[in-house]
Amino acid sequence: MTNREIAQAFNELADLMELHEADDFRVRSYRNAYLTLRKVERPLSELTDAEIQSLRGIGPAITKKIRELLSTGRMRNLEEMRAQTPPGVVEMLHIGGFGPKKVRTVWQEMGIADVGELWYACNENRLAAAKGFGLKTQETLKNQLEYYLRSRDQLHYPTAEAAADFVGAWLTGRLPGAFVAPTGEVRRRCPVVTHVDVLVGYNGDLTPALSGEALTVERVEGSVYHVKLDGQMPLRLFHCRAEAFGSRWFETTGSAEFLQAFYDAFPALKNAQLRLEQEVFERAGLPVIPPELREGAAVVELARSGRLPDLITEADIRGIVHAHTTWSDGLHSLREMCLCARELGYAYIGITDHSQSAFYANGLKPDRVLAQMAEIDTLNAELAPFRILKGIESDILSDGTLDYEQALLEKFDFVIASVHSNLNMSIEKATQRIVKAIENPCTTILGHPTGRLLLSRTGYPLDWDAVFEACARHQVAIELNANPHRLDLDWSLIPRALAYGIRISINPDAHSKEGIHDLRYGVLAARKGGLSAKQCFNADEMMKTKGGLG
Repeated sequence: MTNREIAQAFNELADLMELHEADDFRVRSYRNAYLTLRKVERPLSELTDAEIQSLRGIGPAITKKIRELLSTGRMRNLEEMRAQTPPGVVEMLHIGGFGPKKVRTVWQEMGIADVGELWYACNENRLAAAKGFGLKTQETLKNQLEYYLRSRDQLHYPTAEAAADFVGAWLTGRLPGAFVAPTGEVRRRCPVVTHVDVLVGYNGDLTPALSGEALTVERVEGSVYHVKLDGQMPLRLFHCRAEAFGSRWFETTGSAEFLQAFYDAFPALKNAQLRLEQEVFERAGLPVIPPELREGAAVVELARSGRLPDLITEADIRGIVHAHTTWSDGLHSLREMCLCARELGYAYIGITDHSQSAFYANGLKPDRVLAQMAEIDTLNAELAPFRILKGIESDILSDGTLDYEQALLEKFDFVIASVHSNLNMSIEKATQRIVKAIENPCTTILGHPTGRLLLSRTGYPLDWDAVFEACARHQVAIELNANPHRLDLDWSLIPRALAYGIRISINPDAHSKEGIHDLRYGVLAARKGGLSAKQCFNADEMMKTKGGLG
């Protein structure tokens, strides 16, 4: 082991011991060992015990641990502390500026046990009121989390898109006349991106744009440049001649399965050198297949038979559904959220603060529900013809019941039923729970149906045919939660839902005015699933519910 690795082991041990509120003296001694050992230039493996103990703050006990690391690569005390700590909590300690005391607060007092849940809690403003935090600290932590998540092997779509857009602008400004565009998973709008790819059509050397100022070349494989953005994020640059940009854009956009099916059908186009991508489709006699749909083989036959779906656009959405306010855990007031939605051109907004069981999110007790309804009535009179719908995001309790008495549920214009707790059920119990909630006559929309957090928490398992059959039978829509860290329902399940005649509600789950704009990511995911406007629950001029609105 290197000196730095040994030093880091002591730093992690100090963090874990502080997290578990161990003896302060021992924590300080391990922290001091880290500070000393990382500065030692000569390899510790070459030093005698006496030489090691001559270092500042290093005694016999720490020397023994250093020898243990050098001989086995492990330290018993560190392994024991790791075993006492959930892996997600250990990972939180790696986030810059987020020390053990704050990690202990969110873990022990808020029940947050992994990085994804922590980011989501920041996004929902749950840390702002926590001990030792505040709005400014929450925002700082959120930025640190986003930086940390960018350093992982996979990226959420917005992060990947922003990187690809920056690189595109950078290259365009330094390579006059170049054709530059995002491609691959970014262009297909994949919710999670493994490779950030950019295509450059340029009849010249790319080196002037890759000087290390922003982009640093790691290696070159043929016409593919593996680079790093700001020394951190890996990207791939595909280089081709300008005259072949269209063909190469087509080739680098589609998945392997899509390209195999396309070239099997049109082999003469495999080595074409066309300037415009549209020419590829024209020569095949096909309409342009939207990039979002270029995942599987079946879409090629849909295009050949003239059955490509008319994909939904952001402009088709008429109302915002699923929005939180300061009544529960939102950042902005009811009035502010409504005015924002109206200014953005929407015809209505459905307010859905958390129900009473969501105590962590300041969920509404029945008296507060009625008080909020009264405020909505006042605002509706003031803001007409803009419409504010009285909704709730009702927790689905462990037995499948909703979070209020039926008489109160019936007072809402609509109800989003969502699971927020007890996520570790078997597929049988989880399905029974969801189906029972769907069967409640007040349920309008099944919210974020798997509870997943992308790159952090897999969704709970469900028997989808049972869930879809129940939704179809009881005329319950399914939410595509547009938060880019959820995008739940997954796009790949949309065709199955549509086959049952279920409508999809694209909802931002906005906890602030800015959160309303997340609707865009939901629309992109819906397009991947082949959703059209007529199949979207909130693309109606007024939301149609079982209670008669619309």
